[in-house]
Amino acid sequence: MTPLRTLLSLACLLAALASPSLAQDLPKGPKAPPPEPNPEPICDTAAPSSGDWLMGRWVAPHSRWEFTRAADGKAAFGLEQKSDINKALGWKPGTRIDGKVTRLTGCTVRLEAGDEAVPAFVFEGVLTADGKVYGFAVNPAGDSARWILRRER
Repeated sequence: MTPLRTLLSLACLLAALASPSLAQDLPKGPKAPPPEPNPEPICDTAAPSSGDWLMGRWVAPHSRWEFTRAADGKAAFGLEQKSDINKALGWKPGTRIDGKVTRLTGCTVRLEAGDEAVPAFVFEGVLTADGKVYGFAVNPAGDSARWILRRER
């Protein structure tokens, strides 16, 4: 742990001990959850964009996303689910889902997975200033899952 992280952890612990009401505001897990709803876009979503910012590999806990562009220029994605963390969507560990990018701006994306008539899920994401994509997916039954995607290292 870096000295800065140690100092921040100590400050949070002291704040929690000093005021029990502050302790209720601290994240309950090792990482804070994605914001809900998604953050406001940092770009003009009406302006044309090639969407090159999205292409490549992204990761989230227990999943890997890959965004590619076909010869015809259309963008597509593949999602490899490593665990049943998003079991609310009815997925099993090791699930592979492919789909298409249906809207792409300079900082937002909409994805549809599975059958065109009834998609397995629809994902809405927003690129943030720190280079992460905050997003959520909803299946036809109304179940949802949230993600924070970051570039694969």
